[in-house]
Amino acid sequence: MKIIQVINTMITNQSKISDIIRKNREYFFIYDKKHKWSIAKLDDEEEYFLHLYPTDELDIKQLSTNMEWEGFTYVTYSSEDIKTKEGIESFRELYQILSDKVLGIDDIFNDILKDEF
Repeated sequence: MKIIQVINTMITNQSKISDIIRKNREYFFIYDKKHKWSIAKLDDEEEYFLHLYPTDELDIKQLSTNMEWEGFTYVTYSSEDIKTKEGIESFRELYQILSDKVLGIDDIFNDILKDEF
């Protein structure tokens, strides 16, 4: 499926992920300075929802604070719809990358690993 290729590309090129905003169990972010996304995880389940916002109706901050979705353009991809092991792992890994970035885990790990070389 093409969406898994897209997710895997974002994972491989995670330096292109920016402007991450956490709202409960959902992370809003921009990929490659132009594509607006969010990924949400259901409570205590291994189900993820990835949303693409293909228009310029709202910026990423406005999207993260918006409570009314009716009338806005977005596309949703669900790990439940994919139902492959690779697909679920890709959703999980992207979600974890965003969580780590928000918490500054990347910076902490890089700081520790720089002493290794």
